[in-house]
Amino acid sequence: MEKVKTYAVVDIETTGGNVENGDKIIQFGCVLLEDGKIVQQFATDINPGVRIPKQIEYLTGISTKQVANAPYFEDVATTIYNLLADCVFIAHNIQFDYQFLDGELQNCGLPPLKLKGMDTVELAQILVPTAASFRLTDLATQFEFKHENPHQADSDAYVTAQLFLLLNEKAKKLPLVTLEKILELAQHCSMDTVDFFVDCLAELRLDLPKLSESIMIKNGLAIQQKAVEIESRNHREVHKYPVSQEAKANLFKNKLKLRTAQIDMMDALHAYLSQAEERELNQHMAIEAATGVGKTLGYLIPLAYHGTPEKPIMVSTYTTLLQKQLLEKDIAQLSQILPFQLSATIIKSKSHYLHLAKYEAELKKETVHKNDALVKMRLLVWLTMTKTGDLDELNLSNYNQPIWQRIRHRGWLASSIDDPWLAEDFYLFAKKQAQHASIIITNHAFLCHDLQRELPELPLTDTLIIDEAHHLADVATSSSSEVFNYYGLLQAFRTLGKLDIENSYLQRLDQLQDQLKIGRKYQLASLEMSVWSLEEQLSDFIESLLAYCGQQLAGEQIPQEQVELLVNHEIVWPLEVKKAIKQIGALFTEIIFISEELLASCLKAKEQLIFDELYFLDSYNQLLTTLKKNYLVFQTVFQENNENSVNWFAYNQKSAKNSFKIRRSRLDSGEFLREHLVKKVGKIIYTGATLEIKQSFDYFANQIGESQLETMILPSPYDYGKQARLYLPKEMKPIKSLSKKQYIQAIVDNFAALATDNNENMLVLFNSLETLKEVYYYLQKQALFSEREILAQGISGSRERILKRFFHATGGILLGADSFWEGVDLPGKALRMIVITRLPFDSPEQPYTKANYQQIAEKGQNPFTVATLPKATLRLRQGLGRLIRSEEDKGVMLILDDRLFKTNYGLQMLKALPENLPKEELPLAEIVEKAKEFLR
Repeated sequence: MEKVKTYAVVDIETTGGNVENGDKIIQFGCVLLEDGKIVQQFATDINPGVRIPKQIEYLTGISTKQVANAPYFEDVATTIYNLLADCVFIAHNIQFDYQFLDGELQNCGLPPLKLKGMDTVELAQILVPTAASFRLTDLATQFEFKHENPHQADSDAYVTAQLFLLLNEKAKKLPLVTLEKILELAQHCSMDTVDFFVDCLAELRLDLPKLSESIMIKNGLAIQQKAVEIESRNHREVHKYPVSQEAKANLFKNKLKLRTAQIDMMDALHAYLSQAEERELNQHMAIEAATGVGKTLGYLIPLAYHGTPEKPIMVSTYTTLLQKQLLEKDIAQLSQILPFQLSATIIKSKSHYLHLAKYEAELKKETVHKNDALVKMRLLVWLTMTKTGDLDELNLSNYNQPIWQRIRHRGWLASSIDDPWLAEDFYLFAKKQAQHASIIITNHAFLCHDLQRELPELPLTDTLIIDEAHHLADVATSSSSEVFNYYGLLQAFRTLGKLDIENSYLQRLDQLQDQLKIGRKYQLASLEMSVWSLEEQLSDFIESLLAYCGQQLAGEQIPQEQVELLVNHEIVWPLEVKKAIKQIGALFTEIIFISEELLASCLKAKEQLIFDELYFLDSYNQLLTTLKKNYLVFQTVFQENNENSVNWFAYNQKSAKNSFKIRRSRLDSGEFLREHLVKKVGKIIYTGATLEIKQSFDYFANQIGESQLETMILPSPYDYGKQARLYLPKEMKPIKSLSKKQYIQAIVDNFAALATDNNENMLVLFNSLETLKEVYYYLQKQALFSEREILAQGISGSRERILKRFFHATGGILLGADSFWEGVDLPGKALRMIVITRLPFDSPEQPYTKANYQQIAEKGQNPFTVATLPKATLRLRQGLGRLIRSEEDKGVMLILDDRLFKTNYGLQMLKALPENLPKEELPLAEIVEKAKEFLR
């Protein structure tokens, strides 16, 4: 009889991350599993013989005092060694626990551990591919495991054991073909994690369940079946928009809270959509709905009654995350109260979707890298779950691995008919779904890119809702941005390679030509020579541009590593640079011409090609597209003169040449939106929480190219007089008189005073990421902050991960810039203090801002009045909007910029904030006491 496997699920807590540097174990926890059940638990505190660092004490809750009377590790080492004997070692991030424990055991004279081991982090990444985070605490929350003491070894070991058992069950519910394919790739996993899948597959084969009817098998891949949802439209005659108060109350049925301002918004939108034909052509509407109004349902309810699959209404919002929230939260909520079925769908650009044919081709290739294997395994499981194929479901913070670029959708190089997965294609399915939907949800970036396409991808609509509309102009600008990337070009040249290098693109093209009997060897040789020449010329050219930058910046102190230099349209380049520009342009033209000829000649014989060969040609075409895009920027910057664009050089001082980029962007986003959107769409409703300044929509209208807007302001339901306070410390010296060091010290001193004897979470908002990082590293050295969790944008992980950790923190400090000024929803005690380190003016030295100001000045207008002040005022309002998120919230905002109370423009900004918000300039000590009393 086969011996029952015993799994030892282990967690350790330590004084630091490296046993070789003298770090010690302070807690050991172990749970033994047999036959899918917990059979034994063991845990002990351990005296490390040294003080436990404050940050470890904060993280784990284990103090030096707590372990003072605990055994030393050598006292329990033999017990632990014997406990683990003949077990399979399981841990969450096994490399750390196994190696650290092994080091400590060997330090006690015991033999090295030679146990088999499995990692629950990797297993979770594979078997729970859509998890937002793979931290143990986050997985415990997702699966509702009881986790009373996170970062304590006994609790962590117990939760890891529960997780392991759950993952085991999930694996055994997978289709047989999926598990078999995972097993082929699992040898790349850590230690012996592959054995987990060996065991699961053996069990599955013994008792093979019937395949779920929702799963189909094709070409050895198991995927979810999907069908386009077609809504029943007979409600049109039966159900009308609820005009009366009574009808609205009946609709809401006490399931949702009915708010006065929300009703006003619903009725205004209903009236606008009903009477649009009678209005002046293209008379559009803007509604500012303050936080707390219930803006989303305020527009969704009337849309539900007006949209049909024949005349769909499109909603565009700022991010793909907000798209998901609209569909899965807001429309799901709305569907619970509507007396009819409503079909709504999301549509994004192609690159958000998995291309099944390319993924299948990747699966057939030999897998060399562990990360690629993990991606392939995650996707095998995800395909049994997803109906959309939208890669955003995987919650990745970035897609930097090359494999993502190889398997994302980019359309078809030749005909889509050759695609073996055409009938199941995710992007085409999203488009079909949109043809039958009453509400189509997109995002501003896709919308703005679509406005520039000759053949638009978005369905035609005459009614458009722009949510988070204050972002539209900036997105229109960024969607026009183009980059000449020197390092990216070098990578492209290396991918092309040489004719005599195995598996280079040139060699594979040569082989394909032989196979198809095309006979254009001279073109390949010419292409190889031109690429080599271009690489040489570009190297010299970039060096001359860097020399030019050095001359322009001579004598200037560049505080940041990143250099950005505006390139004036009237610049006259020296003769040798002009000559190089001409030669480089000619080489680009020749390479692109030859490449297109080679590609066309291969595609003429495409009926002789198998899909893998078409897949290679598609990759070659993508490389060619990279060359074309870079050449377009080069050509526009150096060979044309467009006053409506801005160009600038950007590089990092530490690696100037390889990081060198030329960027260009549109300056006339308002004009662009007027021509491509405002004039072409009959009914547009713009909405957001910050569109007007002192009852005027002029700044917003100018930004988006609107000349006449019907406007509406829905005030906040919150009582800022009772719920919020704004303070400026009297001791704050004039911000422009402070050196950088003094400024950072002033920031730290002020919120250190607020943080003393106070466990409130604090959001600290910056204008500069560089200043943010300097404050972060300064705080790390301060004893006062050693017991508080400090999170920083660009240092502590993705935005979503930082916000999640901050939400669960007590006394946490979050340092944020850019995106943290808005879209942060932390109600209740999660956020009751905000520190604004500087009034949120754009840096006038930033190339885009400088060019924009120059253009405004050329029109005889004051850039500060027309652009700088309105934008900063709206930003300040957005910052305040993070503080009060419900009628029960209370919050304090501290502003560390004397200009708010002591300049005319500062007083204008103050007037744009809620009138009843108390705004006081007081001594810091008084602010601290008043804030504590107010929040108490």
